[in-house]
Amino acid sequence: MTTHLLTTWRLDGVEIDLTRTQIDVLGGRWDFTGTTTEAGEPLMQCGGDTPMPLSEVYDTYGPLIPAPRPVTHADAHAVLTACPAEDTTKEKEPPAPSPTTFAILLERLRRRTS
Repeated sequence: MTTHLLTTWRLDGVEIDLTRTQIDVLGGRWDFTGTTTEAGEPLMQCGGDTPMPLSEVYDTYGPLIPAPRPVTHADAHAVLTACPAEDTTKEKEPPAPSPTTFAILLERLRRRTS
């Protein structure tokens, strides 16, 4: 094992950000230990478990997704000061019925009365 300052690693065409905690499909949180295997592959660790190579973690528990970052004050301010979006809460009026729609309705009403 050697120590490296890796920040990303490409695995099966997917770039994994090693600076962020990665979450597996079972909810486990994997962090880069800062060390690599003899082949140069990053070692990941979940809690107090034994470190595993990233490819093994990905094959066993993957796919991995980066853990969400906490919302900063600047993020909250940007959302609160953004331009308001179009109001989508208003009910839209249904389209005017066509003559065909009206004829179908009349036919259904006739069948009920017969």
